[in-house]
Amino acid sequence: MAAPLRATPARSSALSSVGSAGDHPNRPGSRHVHCLVVIESVGGRVVADRYVLADRLGSGGMGTVWQAWDHLLQRTVAVKELHAAGGGHEQQASMRRVLSEARAIARVTHTHVIDIYDLLEFDGRLWIVMELVPGGSLSERVRSVGLLPPVETARVGLEVLSALEAVHAAGALHRDVKPANVLLRADGSSVLTDFGIAALSGHTGLTGTGAVVGSPEYMAPERLRDQPVGPASDLFSLGVTLCFLASGRTPFARGDLTATSFAVAFEPPSVRVPGPLGDVIEQLLDKDPAKRPSSAQLADALQSIVDGAPQTVQATLRQSVRPSGANRRRTATAGASRRRKAIPGAIAVAVLLAGAGVTASVVGDDSAPGSPGQTGRTAAGTHAVSRVDAVMPVPGVEGRFWVFAGSEYMVVETGADPASARRVGGPSPIAQWRKTFGGLDRFTSGIDAVLPVPGDAHRFWVFSGDEYLLVHIAGDRSGKGRVQEPRPLTDWSSSIGAAVGFPNGVDAVMPVPGVEGRFWVFAGSEYMVVETGADPASARRVGGPSPIAQWRKTFGGLDRFTSGIDAVLPVPGDAHRFWVFSGDEYLLVHIAGDRSGKGRLQEPRPFTDWPSLELFRTD
Repeated sequence: MAAPLRATPARSSALSSVGSAGDHPNRPGSRHVHCLVVIESVGGRVVADRYVLADRLGSGGMGTVWQAWDHLLQRTVAVKELHAAGGGHEQQASMRRVLSEARAIARVTHTHVIDIYDLLEFDGRLWIVMELVPGGSLSERVRSVGLLPPVETARVGLEVLSALEAVHAAGALHRDVKPANVLLRADGSSVLTDFGIAALSGHTGLTGTGAVVGSPEYMAPERLRDQPVGPASDLFSLGVTLCFLASGRTPFARGDLTATSFAVAFEPPSVRVPGPLGDVIEQLLDKDPAKRPSSAQLADALQSIVDGAPQTVQATLRQSVRPSGANRRRTATAGASRRRKAIPGAIAVAVLLAGAGVTASVVGDDSAPGSPGQTGRTAAGTHAVSRVDAVMPVPGVEGRFWVFAGSEYMVVETGADPASARRVGGPSPIAQWRKTFGGLDRFTSGIDAVLPVPGDAHRFWVFSGDEYLLVHIAGDRSGKGRVQEPRPLTDWSSSIGAAVGFPNGVDAVMPVPGVEGRFWVFAGSEYMVVETGADPASARRVGGPSPIAQWRKTFGGLDRFTSGIDAVLPVPGDAHRFWVFSGDEYLLVHIAGDRSGKGRLQEPRPFTDWPSLELFRTD
């Protein structure tokens, strides 16, 4: 422990101003009695005139963890010095991601989630101050003591699962669940830690330089394929972790990075854990995120093992196939309904790991971080799921829209009802918009939402993942194309980018009737009211974030819609009516400027009501 010591010439020192006992220097109205305090470190550094670094507890590609002394609160803490990759804009973007996601984690109060005390920028780097857990990690426990028995493995699984559920509810993902990132308290309980990689990784498996971020043998296949990630991705990593605890081996380790990554993406597990626990692990390791057990099903299955009632495990897991559409969307933040283009077959790993500019290195801290279905055409020429991702009005043509689904779009003219809508053109690849989205894989793989620029019928902000574009479009898809290169959502600092969950993506936009430039913006299970301006920085948040479930007359009792809205299509000739899409269903709603109006005018209807969108349906 690096506690303050009496002054000696060999020790470095720093000056700090602190308040009197009981006061807080940042609390309004507090009484400050300033005094000069000497903070000393035993040959180490002092961070932010407060944290005295002592022993280095560990180091990896994403950062270094130190034991430190918090001089202000007189306690021992752990301080993680994060190594943001790159420089300039890339480093700034990394820092924004870290702060956004770490703030979400810091709001989580949970027995099995590490407590985050402070976030700060110092000496050009980001630092996370957190609870110091004196026990070792699960990986150290297995190496020193041996394998965990099935009941103990299931108990640890329940604890880590409960931590992940709290993190997912906060709109974040972990993305690096593994034994080295689960610490053990003195009472033997588990603590999930090391969230820095989630933000630094840019929400994918690769860094900007092409290096693989995380531990490939614990990664979900969708990460290595650069497909959408969600809570199910963390559950896959939990499955690999349970396999290691019970067998001492991971099911996809092959000795080198390329072979391991290929095995994760395409090969069956090479390790089989016997008994009911093995059945649970096998379900978690399914390559298809939609076929993995939900958190609730997994909790039931693990609890049955702990309770000694394994006969219920198979019955629980047989129900594990999830519904399509909105219920497989990312959590209210998280992150996770971002559409990415899948690279089929063995080409995926070849491109990601052996292609030009890709570094075959692993970035992590281990010395030994409901995903939606992909919309778009498969190799067989059929569509994987029925849904609409985004809608953009065609300038100058009343009732005509570009409708986006996965990596494709079509032109649709709406009528008084879905049956009278007609397809004017498409489906065609978004990549055909060469002046607008050409060379931008993220946008040609999927558009999430479109927000009109006030005062200009030809300009739109287009959102995909945690980025956006400003585009200029004419009635035939031409115009000036993109007006800028992709920018991070954090540019919307006074509106969308200022709320937890929203910096990770926008799902849908609905204009507020009768109020020019005001919109409801949806992300996950929440919405906010935004007034746009000439640029993102001048947009302002008028209300929210609030749960979609508050729209009781409109979406009340409809879990699919309160879990997330995919797209909104205006009804021609009526500024108060909209068709709202979620998964393979839609609603007709009547909305006033304050979210009231008549609410929903019908109960949810199937996507098949829209013959014009037939080619976006499952065959």
